[in-house]
Amino acid sequence: MPTTVPVRLAVVCARLGVHLIHARPYQPAGKGKIERFFRTVRAQFLARLEEADERSLATLNAMWGAWLDGEYHQSPHRGLDGRTPPDQWVLMAENLRRAAPDLDPDGLFRFRYKRRVNQDRTVSLHTVLYEVDAALVGEKVTLLQDPATPPEGALDMLHKGQAAGQATLLDAYANTRARRSGVAPPPAAPAPSATATLPCATWPRGGRTDVPAALRPDPLSL
Repeated sequence: MPTTVPVRLAVVCARLGVHLIHARPYQPAGKGKIERFFRTVRAQFLARLEEADERSLATLNAMWGAWLDGEYHQSPHRGLDGRTPPDQWVLMAENLRRAAPDLDPDGLFRFRYKRRVNQDRTVSLHTVLYEVDAALVGEKVTLLQDPATPPEGALDMLHKGQAAGQATLLDAYANTRARRSGVAPPPAAPAPSATATLPCATWPRGGRTDVPAALRPDPLSL
């Protein structure tokens, strides 16, 4: 596959079962139809544009649509044996392969990234952290990203080929307070023993004179 072909285009064609082919370099005969179309565009559309028309993209798009649908598609083409493009389309309609009824056109053009969900139920995409359902901790998921969606937007997910909700932008504070599924709680601190809380008394050698004799410790045991 030529390096100039966007990877996204190749992926979309593969999902649709379309074989992407290219003309050979330096072989203009293989691109005759599109080159003829470009010549018609230069002669019939670009030649009539005024300087003011080129200052607005919206104006250019409106003029392009009017010329393409109102003139080009309604004119007989010598390369189509005198038929118009819509007439030729009708003749070839039986050869068209129709898309499946459950096909999601928007989903075809979304990038797919495989990630494993962390223990804190987060996944990372392009240095941005998202959080998912706690039931998916440790599982592999597929994130579906539309390049037009801003980073703070939610991402649809697939798990084992099935829809699995959305990955939303991480709320760090709420995430730290969420219960972790399958993670054992930290062990409780042991209760302090009774002896550990009692002060340790020391007696000077020879005993204290202000303590009754019955309460004085035996000097030999110190």
